[in-house]
Amino acid sequence: MATRANVDDGAREANALRTFLRDAKEAFARDPGACDVSVGNEACDLDSVACAVATARAASAKRGRDDGERETRAVPIVSCAREELKLRPDVVLALANAGVKLGDLTCAEDVAAAATKATPRSVTLVDHNALSARLFPDAWQARVVRVIDHHEDSGMYAERADRVIELIGSCSSLVYRDVVAKAADEGVARDVARLLLGAIVLDTRMLDATTTRAAPVDFAAAESLRDILGWDEDATRAEYESLSRARHDQSSFSCAQLLAKDYKQWTMGSLEVGIASFGVRFQDLLARQDASSVNDEIVAFVDARRIDVLFMMSSFEDADADGAFARQIDVTKSSACSIELEAVMRDLGERTPLAPLRLPENDFGVFKSARAQLDVKASRKKVQPILLEILARF
Repeated sequence: MATRANVDDGAREANALRTFLRDAKEAFARDPGACDVSVGNEACDLDSVACAVATARAASAKRGRDDGERETRAVPIVSCAREELKLRPDVVLALANAGVKLGDLTCAEDVAAAATKATPRSVTLVDHNALSARLFPDAWQARVVRVIDHHEDSGMYAERADRVIELIGSCSSLVYRDVVAKAADEGVARDVARLLLGAIVLDTRMLDATTTRAAPVDFAAAESLRDILGWDEDATRAEYESLSRARHDQSSFSCAQLLAKDYKQWTMGSLEVGIASFGVRFQDLLARQDASSVNDEIVAFVDARRIDVLFMMSSFEDADADGAFARQIDVTKSSACSIELEAVMRDLGERTPLAPLRLPENDFGVFKSARAQLDVKASRKKVQPILLEILARF
């Protein structure tokens, strides 16, 4: 069986992907109304970025074969600022492995710059099923024609869009099955295969069904992508470990950077609610950054995002428990918000098991509502719909 070194054979394909992305970015800036866009979610993790890129690349290849149109009219959109992508080192690494630089991508600032121009011809949502009203013009909503996702169904676009929503480990598995494999008359490009496989093994912790939602479709997609790359088990694990180290090395991140690196926002009832996900234990953050500055950065983040409530979720391999996978959750609110946070946490604990979390006391009340999550599968995609029900009454 060939090994990971085979990826060097894909250098020419990587250049082709980079050329496609740069041309797509230029086409969008010139005339978004002539573009079919694939939009990832605002957390911009590797799964979201890989899905957006792979979906657009497959659409462009199919269009080129079918009717000779310019490939660059299919455009992947990364739904965060280009500068914020630097806070996602696993994404940066995976893109670099595929020969792509951050400047090649169409990002949130490119969408903002084109806001007064024409609306895209069509919008495909990947790795989410409700387009962010905070990031995209209202006119884009009516152009959503397809949804591919693995989160809880919001019910949006049910009357007019082709929707595939399956609660599995990685959206990249669905994109491979339903888009990439079906468009691959001449084979799947290695750079695209590598992006998708990296996202799958990261999201499922190397296809671990005990701590993630890894499902048969994830296993099947991973096997097919490994075959395309010519990778054996060792090569796949090496890729996973490399990306995982990059994702979880947040030792130099400030609280503000941790909050921004993987953030999503929703309207829940009358409240604007954000959920930030990161990989540093609350106690470790307090040990390396004084509580006063942590508090200041949390307050500034809440104010800047104009949210009422902010949940902070941490997932990590616990050094105090022989490296066992663990999760923590905390909540805070804006100065103008009057809801009782402890009541919210009690309600949440009735829906997903939580336990008290003993942290060093501080004068600023930082992480005072923190809990340990006893269900290690309760990631943001599982907790968010629960919070939506709890907060809908406020």
